[in-house]
Amino acid sequence: MPDRSLPSLNAVRSFVAVARHLSFTKAAADLSVTQGAVSRMMQTLHADLGVELFRRVGRGIELTPTGEAFYAEASQALDRIASAARAARQQDGGVLRVSALPTLAQRWLVPRLKGFQAENPDILVDVSVSEHNVDFSKEPLDVAIRFGVAGWPGSVTTPLMAETIGVFCAPGLLEQGPPLRHPADLPRHRLLQHTTRPDSWRGYLGAFGLTLPESALSLGFEHFFMIIEAASAGMGVALLPIFLVQDDLASGRLVQPFAETLRQRGSYYIAHAPGAERARRIRQFKAWLLAEVG
Repeated sequence: MPDRSLPSLNAVRSFVAVARHLSFTKAAADLSVTQGAVSRMMQTLHADLGVELFRRVGRGIELTPTGEAFYAEASQALDRIASAARAARQQDGGVLRVSALPTLAQRWLVPRLKGFQAENPDILVDVSVSEHNVDFSKEPLDVAIRFGVAGWPGSVTTPLMAETIGVFCAPGLLEQGPPLRHPADLPRHRLLQHTTRPDSWRGYLGAFGLTLPESALSLGFEHFFMIIEAASAGMGVALLPIFLVQDDLASGRLVQPFAETLRQRGSYYIAHAPGAERARRIRQFKAWLLAEVG
């Protein structure tokens, strides 16, 4: 039966450092310990193995033939252990690949990521933007943030936050254009369209018993961040998720001319593959997202 007794790993690490430098002083500096601690580790290893690994040569040391053979094997073994540890850590840390909606990523997620990175320095977040429902079995993504309803095939979804929309425009538009004091005034203005949500204005006006004249519809844009820029430039009135324009309101780029808002049917969801929460990086990121929305 093979002998499976192992020497102290700390003693082996100390030996490899001493053998690399042929110096107790340099080994101690490498390991951030005292020279006395390295000497004690060497005494422990010598006693454990029952052989001499070093011998004195003048003021220095050199490896014995046994020491040379042990160093060759032990250094490789420590390299393999370090490699295995890195691989294991990457299962929990490593790269976290996140796909988010374009404006949500730009205006909400990215400005907050510094906080997550500070709390989880071993997790490197890689953010991409897209809007399609992710197939986690085919795409190299860990987490997706999407707007819609729950129940996407092949994924686990957790509600992140609801979406409430309101009406916004540039301050100058209120000074130069027709009155804009309540929803009934909207048909007299140029209404900026969100082309991926073509029924947004119709749904908003319908919630207040109003109809949408086709003549009121103006320029169309694919993403909310484009509509925000167009509205701030005075090109028309925008219908936007309130949480995306807080900075614009604070800076005065946009104003909310009246308080009537509409809670959307859908919500924002965190999605990932079934069982993916076993990875710490996904659990941590998901918990952080939920904490960010309170």
